Amino acid sequence: MASKLGSDALQLLQNKGGSPLSKSRKFATCSILLLLSLVLGLLYTNFGVGGFNSNGRVDPGPKVAMLEAPAGTIFWYKCGPDTRRGVECGSVIVPLDYFNVSKGKSAIAFARSKAAKSPRKGTLFLNPGGPGASARLMAGDDGYAASIVGPHYDLIGFDPRGIGETFPKVQCFPDPLGREIFVSDTVFEQGFTVSSNLSDPAMRERVITQQREWLAMKKTQAELCAANMGDSLRYMGTATVVRDIEFMTRLFDGEDAPINYWGGSYGSILCAYLVNMFPDRVGRVGIDAIANPVLWAGKPSHFWHRDSVAYTEDTYQIFLNSCSQAGPDLCALAKFAGENPGKIERRIDQFLDKLYDEPLSVPHARRPGVLTAGGVRALMFIHLLSQYYWPSFSKMLSEAMSGNGTLILNKLLLLYSGLPLPDLSYGSDLSRLAVTCLDSPPPETEADYPNAQELADIGLGTLKDVSRHFGMSVSISEPDGGCQFWPVRGPERFVGPWNHTLRNPILIVSNIADPVTPIASGRLLNSLLANSSRLLIVNAPGHGSPPSRCVTRIHREYFTNGTLPPNEFVCEPDELPFPKPGEAIWKSTSMSDDDLHDLEVAREFRNYMFEMKFQH
Repeated sequence: MASKLGSDALQLLQNKGGSPLSKSRKFATCSILLLLSLVLGLLYTNFGVGGFNSNGRVDPGPKVAMLEAPAGTIFWYKCGPDTRRGVECGSVIVPLDYFNVSKGKSAIAFARSKAAKSPRKGTLFLNPGGPGASARLMAGDDGYAASIVGPHYDLIGFDPRGIGETFPKVQCFPDPLGREIFVSDTVFEQGFTVSSNLSDPAMRERVITQQREWLAMKKTQAELCAANMGDSLRYMGTATVVRDIEFMTRLFDGEDAPINYWGGSYGSILCAYLVNMFPDRVGRVGIDAIANPVLWAGKPSHFWHRDSVAYTEDTYQIFLNSCSQAGPDLCALAKFAGENPGKIERRIDQFLDKLYDEPLSVPHARRPGVLTAGGVRALMFIHLLSQYYWPSFSKMLSEAMSGNGTLILNKLLLLYSGLPLPDLSYGSDLSRLAVTCLDSPPPETEADYPNAQELADIGLGTLKDVSRHFGMSVSISEPDGGCQFWPVRGPERFVGPWNHTLRNPILIVSNIADPVTPIASGRLLNSLLANSSRLLIVNAPGHGSPPSRCVTRIHREYFTNGTLPPNEFVCEPDELPFPKPGEAIWKSTSMSDDDLHDLEVAREFRNYMFEMKFQH
């Protein structure tokens, strides 16, 4: 049913620039809105409008009807079948444009898990990253977020603008199959194919040819979005999402209530915007896997990968060393336990160079095709994100090196298949671009557009100077760039400053060898915020902190009572990189039941985040 939160929402909109209403107009408006809310409430309660269809997704028609309600209205409806008991689901109606409320409204989908213990400390908003990932499952999962922040918060996971069940959502292609056909056997699906011989002059010409295809496809995508989304694309930027969080905090917790937040990866960008746009409202805020906000807002997105892969080679060497120690029973790429990791690396390089010259035919994949060096490098990069998947990926890669590319090509094809993974529904097709192209600085004229030669040189320079294996392998998992073709600009683009003094200090967490959000970014944000933050370092590889009792304890102490560790305090992980099948996966065999539970839910959350990479 629909519930209107009194006159506060109307007053809020008036304070945002709307003209004051006369008493008679106020009475008439409130009467109409009350009638509308009752009608919509009956629709939702008695006829299932806004409920989930047979696929567990909200039908779009009722979302359009919701937008007739005033900003500040909350619609409650039945959660999806995979949401745990006790979680509430709904949509909050917010202004589409906070600077011009006449532009219409948006319906922000959310899931809420109420605080399990008193005293309630307020609402805490969650974001798992992307941009493009849904946060609703974070509030409706088996308790990872609660195990991190403690039981005293109402947890709200919401789908940001353009994403998941939030409306309007980014839907540039008519359906998932149309998107899959568009990318099939292109540089979008296969990645950029490069050789390990970086001095080969012919490679530059080959990369330029691939960049020409990439540019043409980026332009096609932008034109599709313009045709199918129109002006609604203007309201997907991070600054607007921050205003949604502030708006919802007022609705759920009251005027001037502190804003509490926990997120990771892109969620750290959202956080950097949030705490610097509303420094006086910061409550308890924790972030993990830190991206560089200065770069994000200050340079076009086709430059971002050079910074993001700064520690990818470190992660790769840890993978190779761990494989060597595990031996062939656990890591199929090793010939014997203790084999020189350099020899494993050389065999992989030789295989990739062979694919560079002659792609591998794969007749028995989900869609018959070929395996290229670009596709394998891209999947290697993605699997460096979580050591949990190192054993299974080493098997995939080993089979491909032996001539059977079925497993690895199937995994690659899954990225654009549009097929739902377990517990996940098909999201928004180009929602990441809808965010990044509004956040990054747009070119002023066509003369500023990067051409294929310039893009090739940026990529080859990254291979030579930063990461020789993965300097051009992020385009599938981090599909940024091409924003010169994006058809719209947003009403607000926040560019800093990033060094405000905050009402309360925040907790920043970074791994020593994160392949996509390097520890240098965590240190940068920590230095900008100075005494308003503390940096916690995790001595581990991978994207985001792995299961760790130390990290969980520090998070819980911070969110419970505000206690922070010394700056650059170091935590150790508890997970083994190549555990033996059927045996313990943890370094310690003597743990309490509570510790074991915390580690298990942390592991499940990491798996969920990793699988999201195969949807966004």
